[in-house]
Amino acid sequence: MMGNINTLLPDIKSFIPVEQAIAPKHPLAKNLQLPIPDPRKAKPEIIRAIQIRERIPGIVKRLIPLDSDLSWEYWWCVPGRLLLPEDVEVLNKDLPRLENIVAKLVWLFGGCCFSNQTKYQDESQAVYDWQQVKEFARQQGFDYYLLDIDFFPAAVKLYNPPDDENAKLKDSPEWVAAEPSHWHIEFFRLQPTVGGFEIQEPKPLCSCQIWTGKPFIKNRYTGETLTRHDLWISYPLNITNPPWLL
Repeated sequence: MMGNINTLLPDIKSFIPVEQAIAPKHPLAKNLQLPIPDPRKAKPEIIRAIQIRERIPGIVKRLIPLDSDLSWEYWWCVPGRLLLPEDVEVLNKDLPRLENIVAKLVWLFGGCCFSNQTKYQDESQAVYDWQQVKEFARQQGFDYYLLDIDFFPAAVKLYNPPDDENAKLKDSPEWVAAEPSHWHIEFFRLQPTVGGFEIQEPKPLCSCQIWTGKPFIKNRYTGETLTRHDLWISYPLNITNPPWLL
């Protein structure tokens, strides 16, 4: 007689403990679902006035997949909204948990660091220690920072070189671009403003990409393959609670 399937499968524990996947509660959680205008349709000053008056958070909880069995949560800054002092308190409190998670991902897959001076077309040397990533950020002036995290599912598409692309690519027929699933971690700073905080602009590029494979373009006719970290052919998986439509 066949045994119970639960007794036949190995006891596989998650790479990220389930309890570590849970983001802290927001002190203004009861206000997260309150109505607020879409920043694409309303002026920022109107949105911010409503936020301050109703105490509506400028962050929502986002789900970031690890694999098919587990997603982990983090508080994401909604574009166009003010960050209330309570939001910043939550973000700062949650930063050690997030860094613990991304440190494990960097250790497992390696992280590629990018700044305004980095050439995306070059082979990027991966680092496997989150402390090295933090040192890279410090060299870019990020002594104090918070994190923005996106997960990009795998994507395969025909590649159309932009106008300023290498002439070598333009003279060749067609290329196929492939991006494995990856996490994109961006460092940012906050600056105080009336009623709260906002992300400092202009924002210098300082990021770490954690790839589950090598992103590349491949010529359909010659088979030539080039590593590229700047294809941007996939889109972030955007699952938020409460729902938010980009």
